[in-house]
Amino acid sequence: MTPQQKQSLVDGLKEMSRSSVTILTWGFVTGIAMAKSTLTLHQALAMNILVYSGTSQLAALPLIAVGLPIWMILITSFMVNLRFVIFSLGLQAHFSYLSTWRRIFLGYCTADFSYLLYVKRYPKPQTQRELHADQEHLRLHWMMGMQFGNWALWQVGSIIGILLASQIPNNWGLEFAGAIALLVVVVPMLDRSPARWAALTAAVVAVASYGIPFRLNILLAIVAALIVGMMMDKSPKGSVPYAD
Repeated sequence: MTPQQKQSLVDGLKEMSRSSVTILTWGFVTGIAMAKSTLTLHQALAMNILVYSGTSQLAALPLIAVGLPIWMILITSFMVNLRFVIFSLGLQAHFSYLSTWRRIFLGYCTADFSYLLYVKRYPKPQTQRELHADQEHLRLHWMMGMQFGNWALWQVGSIIGILLASQIPNNWGLEFAGAIALLVVVVPMLDRSPARWAALTAAVVAVASYGIPFRLNILLAIVAALIVGMMMDKSPKGSVPYAD
């Protein structure tokens, strides 16, 4: 690794460190939720590493607790994580030169903050001439630094939550803390009209359909938000990709 690549990696870590409190808090709350569910310690730790998605983990826990079929849990997790399909589409043009396995690994590591910060700094992918001139792939190393920082912060927060869950009373209002942490993640993404309309639609549908079995109101809200967001997004090619 060249000195320039190392510096880009460090710069990415520094960029992600600005969101460390939010990521640690959200991971901590998710870790406590897993530890207080029906999962064993080893199952909670494995889920945290393999799934690496707080919203998906929290959506799956109540379904696992009531013993729903695995296909329903997988579909729910997929629906909750549909925003990552949009993230992948937004990043595909930036990293299409990578091998398949490196793109898969990059996709696993991509989270809300790393995607948002990357497309704000680099709204357009490099041209073939720019890519040929950038032999050290400094953009990639900056992204890798952010992703490693995000992953490490999430794992630390979640593992601490899992290990300390038995020492934390249920009346501490952890649901409220988790909601606040999630709001800090979501609000910066509402910087465009389609995103704001999608969020408003999701809120209205979720409240209107509250009470239907298996918390399917969340799935309905996600589908409605995606439809509205895609219908409202009229940006021309080459503009900043729509972020959920």
